[in-house]
Amino acid sequence: MAQKKSERAGAAQPLSAWKAALREWQARAVTDVLSHPAPDFLAMATPAAGKTRFALRIAHEYVRTRRAQRLLVVCPTNHLRTQWAQAAGTVGLHLDPALTNERTCEAPDYHGAVVTYQQVALAPRVFQRGCAGRNTLVVLDELHHAADGRHWGRALRQAFDPAIFRLVLSGTPFRSDNHPIPFVRYEQGESRADFVYGYTDALRDGVCRPILFPSYEGELSWLSEGREHRATFEDGLTFERQRERLKTALLQESWLGPVIADAHQQLTRLRKQEQPDAAGLIVSMDQDHARSIAALVEKWTGTKAAVAVSDDPAASRTIKAFAGQRQQQWLVAVNMVSEGVDIPRLRVGVYGTNVLTEMYFRQVVGRFVRMQSHVPVPQRAWLYLPKDPVLVRYARQIKAERDHVLEDMLPAGQRDLFGRATASLKEYTPLHAIPRVDSLIGEDETQPDGMATATPEIPLHDRKRDLRDLHRLLVGSVARAAGIDHRRLNAELISRTGSRVDLATLEQLERRIDLLQRWRDRGYDGKR
Repeated sequence: MAQKKSERAGAAQPLSAWKAALREWQARAVTDVLSHPAPDFLAMATPAAGKTRFALRIAHEYVRTRRAQRLLVVCPTNHLRTQWAQAAGTVGLHLDPALTNERTCEAPDYHGAVVTYQQVALAPRVFQRGCAGRNTLVVLDELHHAADGRHWGRALRQAFDPAIFRLVLSGTPFRSDNHPIPFVRYEQGESRADFVYGYTDALRDGVCRPILFPSYEGELSWLSEGREHRATFEDGLTFERQRERLKTALLQESWLGPVIADAHQQLTRLRKQEQPDAAGLIVSMDQDHARSIAALVEKWTGTKAAVAVSDDPAASRTIKAFAGQRQQQWLVAVNMVSEGVDIPRLRVGVYGTNVLTEMYFRQVVGRFVRMQSHVPVPQRAWLYLPKDPVLVRYARQIKAERDHVLEDMLPAGQRDLFGRATASLKEYTPLHAIPRVDSLIGEDETQPDGMATATPEIPLHDRKRDLRDLHRLLVGSVARAAGIDHRRLNAELISRTGSRVDLATLEQLERRIDLLQRWRDRGYDGKR
């Protein structure tokens, strides 16, 4: 009774009619949601397409017409809580970005709140009571994060089962990985969206920028299990050695320094010729790596980079300040800007992490493709890559869519970016890396005059050869990890894709690789 009196005394202000302009895809999606008969709706829209504005339009309609008394947004990080609350405020929806689990509900003069998935997982009953007590519309931003914790999916189902409607947002398709995420419909282990707006659509509509991928080869050497290994990115290696090769490049100044210098040269050209406030982002492996890369940026470019790492309480302020100013050119981060964070002036990036999942790669790409009305078209962006076969495959897929240790133990030259040497020669140690620019994936895309070059499409047999090479590495990695024979693994792949690898179509090869990557990352779920 006391709570109801409080709500009457300080209730949130009624909403006026929606006035903000919508993109054509957003308007179509809103119509689909408002006529959707089920209580769950999954909308997949490519990063930078405007999912937030679309979701807020739905929320505004639900609250204004009193279909919902309350809005609850669930997002991956604390930084995004503030970003959601600010975006909602511009359309008259006032959300509490600081709600804690000690309170069952936000103050009555709010229309709702923004919380994180981790919060919900820690106290699902708190949110269950909040949804049961007042008709609540729940927006689940990038719901694939429900797979980050072992029990998160169960907690979400418990917390939000009483909600009157659940709007699920994602920038990329995601898989079940043996633990289907609640409120999502699956077919053959893949999420199935009720509305899809892809990167191809966004390019066609001028919503997103085209992106190019300069890829870099390298002469690389490292120690692993007591042996020295030497390879380029073109050499066939086991998957474990492939990962070590990539890490070697990213840990050695001799490889990463020149790549950063080339990226900075591209950024300098952009700032002089097209966009004076253009900026760059380097995604790093971990927090030590991020700080070391920042030192590299200063050494190789003469500019000071901002650093945003999760253990820094000021990280959100750092990102906000970087997004809003013109002078600082480079931001180095681990995963705080991998998705959702809006920094439209980002035009140049360096993929400096050893994360090899397609979802993460696409989320990073999404940081660079948001169009700006005041910048001349085509507003191309650049993401500099090691020529790792997995990363190259992702880049080519995006292109296809567009077309469609102990001190002094080792010599100084054998130290990584952190100045560390390993305690044992049986452990992995990067030794040396020399970069060589290899190709520009997507160069035959949009040119400044709007014309395409005559660069031919990659022949089908070359594409299949690259996929079969990657397939062979993944089969070995999964078989070793799962303790099963290669023949059994291939039999399971045949049963799921319908063909042997030597007779497989391009689509069947890609399906095989998707399955193998899932098994590599989440464990084998097939027949023994």
